Amino acid sequence: MTWDQRTLSTFLATAKHGSFGRAAREMHLTQPAVTRIIRRLEAHLGAPLFDRTTTGVTLNVYGKAFLPYASTVDAEMANAEDLLDSLRGASKGVVRVGGVGSVVSGHLATALQSLLADQPGLQAQVTEEIEDKLLMALKRGEVDLAISPEPYLDDEITLACPDPLHDLVEVFASPRHPLAGRDSIPLPEVASHPWALPPLDTPITRELQRRFFARGVETVEIGVLSRSVNMLKSMTVQGGQMCWMPRGLVALEVEAGDLVALPIPELTFRRTFQIYRRRMGQLPPAAVKLLRALQALAHSQAGDGSGDGSGDG
Repeated sequence: MTWDQRTLSTFLATAKHGSFGRAAREMHLTQPAVTRIIRRLEAHLGAPLFDRTTTGVTLNVYGKAFLPYASTVDAEMANAEDLLDSLRGASKGVVRVGGVGSVVSGHLATALQSLLADQPGLQAQVTEEIEDKLLMALKRGEVDLAISPEPYLDDEITLACPDPLHDLVEVFASPRHPLAGRDSIPLPEVASHPWALPPLDTPITRELQRRFFARGVETVEIGVLSRSVNMLKSMTVQGGQMCWMPRGLVALEVEAGDLVALPIPELTFRRTFQIYRRRMGQLPPAAVKLLRALQALAHSQAGDGSGDGSGDG
């Protein structure tokens, strides 16, 4: 059997969706065609890759072992095609990058503006996700660089550069909130007012709860849990909640007077981000250029103290 990119892409689509039918729709193939491709791949490898059930398919031990290699080869083929297109003049290259919400609207937007100004015609494909999904996208080859506050190193992911980025996380509320305008706010009182937060299993909410617990406050009143930044901001502006966010995400609302920062030193901290890449494979030229732009931004932050804040982050 001769492998081609379609075979690997079909395997990856099946692994992602857990269904031959949904993989067929993504690949623009019929379901029997997907089934044949997977069976030929399994026959060539000499091992089944999926466990079949009445509700779909799941990767077995062989499939899980094969997945990172298939992801790397598929991503490298896509990068190679982009590089050849740019050499032929058919394109100026593609950079695939992902980040959490505050990074996408802040550091990444700044770096991309600089890069695109220097490289007209370059295409940027940006993925905004929470930390765990972002790192999975990096492993699957959907992005070449991922910027995340969650420390993460394993057999598949490594640091793209040693220079971190930073932002400042603070408590924000409407100017009409009962705590707004006060000079000093005890932490137990802050905990008793409703919060609009990301889900409990996200790093930002875990860190908020850790800070309360470390100071003897065991219960935090949560009014809204959502992965939507817009929902959290809306509930803070209009719904009387408080939110804990990087200042960059609410800069427009603060400038418009819709939100104010509450002076709570225990809940103000400088958050650190790292830039990650896959261990296997090469970064495409466009990703290398973006990495240099991000490194320049990190160096400028280190030089001017940007993102500094109080707290024990």
